[in-house]
Amino acid sequence: METEIKYAKKDFWLAILAGEIVAWLSLPTLKNLKILDLLEKWNIGLKPFILFWSFFIPIGAIFSLYIFYLAAKYKNRIGFFQLGKYGVIGVLNTLLSAGIYNLLIFITDIASGFTVDLFYIIAFIITVTNSFFWNRYWTFEELGIKKITGEAFQFFFVSGIVAIINTGVLHLVVNVIGAPAGIDQKIWANIALVFAIIIAFFGNFFGYKFIVFKK
Repeated sequence: METEIKYAKKDFWLAILAGEIVAWLSLPTLKNLKILDLLEKWNIGLKPFILFWSFFIPIGAIFSLYIFYLAAKYKNRIGFFQLGKYGVIGVLNTLLSAGIYNLLIFITDIASGFTVDLFYIIAFIITVTNSFFWNRYWTFEELGIKKITGEAFQFFFVSGIVAIINTGVLHLVVNVIGAPAGIDQKIWANIALVFAIIIAFFGNFFGYKFIVFKK
């Protein structure tokens, strides 16, 4: 039985909601990356930027999801639309994780050592819980409750394996390789996070699709 591919009102509004949350969660990361300071030097005020950012990101989420919807309709493959939804939620979870990670770095002024690994683990626990509900009820649309215990176990197992790999990558880049001369340690910690995000995006998607929420 083929799954009907449609761009519902729910998809439209959830994409807006996810995009709006992303816009606000990105602010701690933009602060640590000195981007907000750079905007100030260019005489771009914080309030006008936030107004623009909180409008631009949701619009981008809607547009991106629609592109994946068109690809799914053209190829008659629901997986393309699922990937689009996952991408929107992936950005949300990425910014949630990065926001918590950078907020902890900003509060403690610690950007190296095993403490940074702990920051990543804390961010992971919060993010993966958020990710489970978004992906279960929207990306892969499992609306029943009968399988939720088994799905939750598999979801956290897959996410945990990917997180262990990511923590190793993060520790290697931050603490073993270390920041090159002239690069701020907080910026280097975020460069390490980028590598972890790339691994997590693809590792989690295929794990969720073919193991956790398989039809």
